[in-house]
Amino acid sequence: MSGLQVIGAGLGRTGTLSMKKALEELGFNPCHHMEETFSHPERNHKHHFTCILANENVIEHLEAVFGGYKAMVDYPGCMFYEDFMKMNPDAKVILTVRDTPEAWVKSVENTIFSHHTASNRLLWNFGKVIMKLAAPAHIPTVMELITRTHGVDPIDPKTDLAQMYTDWVNRVKETVPAEKLLVFNVKQGWKPLCDFLGVPVPDTPFPRANNTETYRSMETWQLKRGLLKYAVYVGLMSAGAYYSLMKFGSSVWE
Repeated sequence: MSGLQVIGAGLGRTGTLSMKKALEELGFNPCHHMEETFSHPERNHKHHFTCILANENVIEHLEAVFGGYKAMVDYPGCMFYEDFMKMNPDAKVILTVRDTPEAWVKSVENTIFSHHTASNRLLWNFGKVIMKLAAPAHIPTVMELITRTHGVDPIDPKTDLAQMYTDWVNRVKETVPAEKLLVFNVKQGWKPLCDFLGVPVPDTPFPRANNTETYRSMETWQLKRGLLKYAVYVGLMSAGAYYSLMKFGSSVWE
């Protein structure tokens, strides 16, 4: 069993990083969030997510990624909330939400699903290629899992993101027993969260984290790092090819 006490079923960009910090402050520490997949490469996320995508020993690979965490929020974990409920029958589920589906769409189009706003198919396809080249190795696989989970590709300009969000909220409400579920907007602050979890309300302000500007600066850093790694790889390959040509080329054609 993964040992989760709190299962976050809310989609990314529903205040999940603020929720992570809040849960950790309440003692549910550590709490898994997408950022953990960047800060803990030793967990070999690409391998585990690839196996999960192929439906190979799913529970075993979920354990490998989420084992040791007391709480979980955000992608990729939210996609497996039903598995986590079976693995942790005493855990409570929190569905973080935005004010409206449209507010969520505006947020994701500026951040995690920014390619959704591509003005044409060529630009969209170019964005997908750049993501595969420059993003950390596990991200394309996570995006495939997201597409499979929702039944639509969230970065395809044709996808109705507001409907995707609404369908997910309804799905969670329908599949989680009411007594185990809190539907929560981080604007509500500490009290409803603490009442639900049965813990004292802290004297500190409720955490606020990861607005659009913060995300964009982080994404830009990740993109630059990825492109630099790709450029170095291409440079080394080109240098090797040039050396081989200079050393062996003439004798090949003699």
